[in-house]
Amino acid sequence: MSTKGMSRRNFLALGSLAAVAGGAALAGCAPTKSEGKASKDDAKAAEIKTADETMECDIAIVGAGGAGMWAAVEACRAGKKAIVIEKGQDVGVSNGSIAGGPFMVGSKLQQAAGIDFGVEEAFCHIMEYAHWATNGGAIKKAVELSGSTVDQFTDDFGVPTGLRPDNYGAGHKSVRCNFQADPKDSKTQQKGVNRMGPLQQWCEANGAQFVFSTTGKTLLMEEGACVGVQCEQDKKVIDVKAPAVIVCTGGFLGNDEMMQKQLGTHVNPLGNVLSIGEGIDMVTAAGGQLSTQWGIAGNEFSGSNQNADGVWGKNNAAFSIGIYGTMLVNNQGRRFANEGRFANLPLALGGAISLVGGQYYAIVDQTYVDGLNAGTDAWTLCGSDAENWRTGSMTLKGKSLEKVQENIDAAVAAGWAFKADSIEELANAIDAPDLVETVDEYNDYCADGKDEQFYKPACFLQSVATAPFYALQYEPSAWVTIGGIRTNDRMQAIDNKGKAIKGLYVAGADNGTLMSAPYCDYEGFSLMCAYNGGRMAGMYASEDIDA
Repeated sequence: MSTKGMSRRNFLALGSLAAVAGGAALAGCAPTKSEGKASKDDAKAAEIKTADETMECDIAIVGAGGAGMWAAVEACRAGKKAIVIEKGQDVGVSNGSIAGGPFMVGSKLQQAAGIDFGVEEAFCHIMEYAHWATNGGAIKKAVELSGSTVDQFTDDFGVPTGLRPDNYGAGHKSVRCNFQADPKDSKTQQKGVNRMGPLQQWCEANGAQFVFSTTGKTLLMEEGACVGVQCEQDKKVIDVKAPAVIVCTGGFLGNDEMMQKQLGTHVNPLGNVLSIGEGIDMVTAAGGQLSTQWGIAGNEFSGSNQNADGVWGKNNAAFSIGIYGTMLVNNQGRRFANEGRFANLPLALGGAISLVGGQYYAIVDQTYVDGLNAGTDAWTLCGSDAENWRTGSMTLKGKSLEKVQENIDAAVAAGWAFKADSIEELANAIDAPDLVETVDEYNDYCADGKDEQFYKPACFLQSVATAPFYALQYEPSAWVTIGGIRTNDRMQAIDNKGKAIKGLYVAGADNGTLMSAPYCDYEGFSLMCAYNGGRMAGMYASEDIDA
């Protein structure tokens, strides 16, 4: 193996630069928006160039996010020499290092809490939710590994973990961990280098090498087999030769052109925007199949608008009203979904519903705004219905918003929210001709106490009757993308005949086999897929090298 790359001393020096932003997403590279914008040329597979340097190892891992780090751990455990190529400046900038925590089954945390939640129940639910459109063998193994992965974070690497509450009604006290730095305060989370640095140090102590600020560009192929990856580091070209390559570059959240192509609309990126689909492009250029499941893990905290200051904000009424179950309409002024489902499962179904809307609007009146402005929390304002709005009771109860009217007025002044004295004027303002009829019908449903169009629970039926009226414009937003390369149950990329491409494995958000669209309703599912998909890729690649 080449001795070039990042030393332990340099790693520690850069540790303080790690990003600490929150999220609920996956593996990949660094969330630096200015660097992550994709051009048309970025998305195309590069041609093979003459290398300035050649490195050799057993397993080359492209991406040091959640999937890449765990792939490296398993490669080292199997005695393999691994080189990890990361686009960002360290291991603390991917979604896998900053997201809340993974779904898990059978962890020591759950066992100690007496939580009776097994592999069979979890597996069957996941597969039924996805209508068996994902790979059952891969899902089964990932679920089986999930508890031990969380255990190892603490037992093997000293990263603290704790239980997160069941906010979305999975039916158990907890189905997800957090990285709780203070045992008495669940809001203190180990993030960035503090979470992934111990894994890096362990891997380096076991022979792994990390090469940062370096981008995987093209897979090296010989006679149909993958034998390495060509990378770029500034103006330097590096060939990393290896009998196995694991691609886990984090999806395509930073590539608006690819988002438009696969999802049909602009999506505001909330996670790692250095992930621009390069991994997916590399594998398809090498003959890999694309998956059929495409979607997003949506923003469960609020609506979003690219023209707004900050793009989104869960404590700002102008954003948060978008997931409170209020009337939502598309650009024609027509409702397009049961808004109660959006409110109750904002992470799982919210992303899918927002994609249906594309650019869409929440429509409310002054009475509703006054209620929030007076200090009434959204769950109480909607009738305190724990049965039909569990997420509201778990996450919003007793948490009133501040500066409600001020925030909404600021959004109007900024031009992404609209205010009018009549529904007719509001319809003209947003160029949505059907809004008047839609509001009339909706108000009739509110008066009758039953939504005859989409049957959303009565607690969400807040009439739009008192002037002035507001239309808050939103766009889909996401922590991570869903969809990528189809693999078999051993994480191997497959060709158009379904045959494994020798030496080529895919994990994390680049893998289109584990995650379904819509996103699974188990909280932390994408991170579970990243960590355990990475473990599987590292295990199987090591086994195949030895075979």
